[in-house]
Amino acid sequence: MSGLLFLLPALLLALVLRARRFPGEARIAALRARRRRGRARRAPGRLAPPRRAPWALLPRGSALLAAALATRPPPVPAAH
Repeated sequence: MSGLLFLLPALLLALVLRARRFPGEARIAALRARRRRGRARRAPGRLAPPRRAPWALLPRGSALLAAALATRPPPVPAAH
């Protein structure tokens, strides 16, 4: 019984979509129309290349690990 209650929201959504009713469709269309009306045309100008922050050039995370491993010599084979 609790399994059916757990699946109830998904089943209700599936039924609504099966009936070709899309929840939120009108709201999305209204937001899209409002965005189009509010967009002003700008004169094309020269775009400056994006500046990179100095810290963005330093390796971080897995790139830091890869950089550290790349500078080490290969491991010495184990003696039997």
